[in-house]
Amino acid sequence: MTVYGAAMAAGYDRGRALRAEDVGRWMLAARPYLPGSGGRILDLGAGTGRFSDALAHCSGATVVACEPSSAMRAASRSNGTAALVVGGTAEAAPFGDAVFDAVWASQVVHHVTGLSAFAATVRRVLRPGGHLLVRGGFGPVEALPLYRWFPDAWAADRAVRLPLARIGAALAAAGLAPAAHVRVSQVFAATAGELVERVRARSLSNLAALPDEAFRAGLSVLRRDAAAGRIEEPVIDALDLVVYALAPLTARR
Repeated sequence: MTVYGAAMAAGYDRGRALRAEDVGRWMLAARPYLPGSGGRILDLGAGTGRFSDALAHCSGATVVACEPSSAMRAASRSNGTAALVVGGTAEAAPFGDAVFDAVWASQVVHHVTGLSAFAATVRRVLRPGGHLLVRGGFGPVEALPLYRWFPDAWAADRAVRLPLARIGAALAAAGLAPAAHVRVSQVFAATAGELVERVRARSLSNLAALPDEAFRAGLSVLRRDAAAGRIEEPVIDALDLVVYALAPLTARR
């Protein structure tokens, strides 16, 4: 699993922060698959804790934020999250068996280096009847807001692309079945100027992986388009919430 360093952690919230109303849309979509008070949710690959407190607030459950990067964990704690923040990867989360009612994995799966290990870990830590909620973009890369200026960032030889069918197959082999798939729209940037500032933070792993020269070239074109009024505002991004369910014990007998 990709581990974010200090430089990425420093600019992550500046480039990736979500508006409260957009977080609310995600929680509205997720709520039917989350436990209530007394339950436990694992925020897997929690980053700086963008969703940790929101998951707790919308459900009443206890949230544990698991993140491999020490720099990202430090940022999460600095942000004042109420979640318990621990180190660990998506392929080998340091928890016992059947301790969580739901696993939230936001923009994590494309960083996973061992898909079977990830599926086995989720299967192991979930309680029977629990849900895995995968948040990410599984549509065509050409539809992504930044593809217009940085197509090389999503080139086949640079970006890790995990088709949803492949993810589903690995999860099915571990005993998780698809339960729901919804699209949620969010504001990536309210204005062209905000878009430029978000891109400058270079907090998307795809942009961080670009050679500096390629990144600067794309940013230069983006700035020209913003100055010329060629960017439709607001800039909207539509992502997927794909839910998988672990059958209850009675259903597996």
